[in-house]
Amino acid sequence: MNRILTIGLLLTLSVSLITTEGALAASKWNIKFGHDQPEKSPHHESALFLKKMIEEGTNGEIKVKIFPSQILGTGLQMVEMVQAGALEMLAIPTSNVQVLQPAFQIFDLPFLFPDKEFFYRLANGKFGEAIYKPLLKKNIVGFSFWESGFKQFTGNFPIHSPDDYKGHKIRVMPAPVIREQFKALGASPVPIDFHELYNALQQGVVDGQENPLTTIVTMKFYEVQKYMTLSNHAFLGYVLIANKDFYNSLPDKYQKLVREAAIKSSAHQRGLIQKREKGFKEKIRKAGVKIIELTPEQRQAFQKAVEPVYDWFVKNVPEGKPYLDMVRSAYQK
Repeated sequence: MNRILTIGLLLTLSVSLITTEGALAASKWNIKFGHDQPEKSPHHESALFLKKMIEEGTNGEIKVKIFPSQILGTGLQMVEMVQAGALEMLAIPTSNVQVLQPAFQIFDLPFLFPDKEFFYRLANGKFGEAIYKPLLKKNIVGFSFWESGFKQFTGNFPIHSPDDYKGHKIRVMPAPVIREQFKALGASPVPIDFHELYNALQQGVVDGQENPLTTIVTMKFYEVQKYMTLSNHAFLGYVLIANKDFYNSLPDKYQKLVREAAIKSSAHQRGLIQKREKGFKEKIRKAGVKIIELTPEQRQAFQKAVEPVYDWFVKNVPEGKPYLDMVRSAYQK
């Protein structure tokens, strides 16, 4: 079911784009590209990489204007904008797409993807094609996947076992499956917008959160958290999507170019993440955060504690079960 953009949101978007329209007026087609990360992030660098490929490949007939740091709205709001045609392209965490395609919550199941290579083998194959396909009916076309990496636990309290979460308030992304994960660990999940999270941690609104190393560093969450547990418990993927009507309005040669540029940007973005991750742990450690590394037994305890989340997913997101079966069958290959 289509979601409706509020009048206020459309007005905000209109004001934000006034200066952009003049800059793009000379081009035949214009792409407004949104994402939720700051300008110094690998995500923004990859957006610039994508912009360059599209503009140079079309000799300027397509112009790209990038809107970082949720300038145009929250992740959920930007997904709605893409659906409505107010935003042509978007890179956003998979959890934000679950309002249109609930099966996308599969990406947030804990301990589902053993490593990045496994994730990309699935994402770049039939699994990725299959999970994007239902979005076509929502006026959205999917190209490829970016990433932020494997998520880690952080808190103002040490985290060695599931019991350590009992009685603590933890920020969660807008996906019910993540809420269920922290409920299974005994915590109280609190939904908070990404760009409000730093203040929420600083002011003690929540006691902890989960995010990959690159996000913890670029958003400086290490300044307002005392502990980080290297859990690698879930992979935070990003969808790279576009408005279908806009995409179909392009000539075939430019449709192909945009799709190929999106795919190349994924490989570029992945390389940036991997390169930067090497120094992130040390930067966090030097900031005074105590880093906890789980033993195999401790990690197994977390895996066992979150097993009920899979039962919840199968029961409450029945359209996601075929995708879960695809992932499980891939374990054998």
